[in-house]
Amino acid sequence: MPDEEKIKGEGVKLIEEFSRMLEKVPETEETHYVVDVRNVTRKDGKPVKKKKFPKNLRKIVPRQEDGYVVAEKGVK
Repeated sequence: MPDEEKIKGEGVKLIEEFSRMLEKVPETEETHYVVDVRNVTRKDGKPVKKKKFPKNLRKIVPRQEDGYVVAEKGVK
């Protein structure tokens, strides 16, 4: 049992020391966002077909066959 009391005493000392250290930390407002932009979504509206989209997509896809994009099959 002496070890148990020693461990408890050291734990209390550790918590007290940590509490004293926290008192030195300046108060700040809570922040949840890295940037000031919140709830970023596109506006609702009629979809717009962009002429260059298929050409730009073909430039970046890793694999194509007969003009179609080839992708991995999802795992069920």
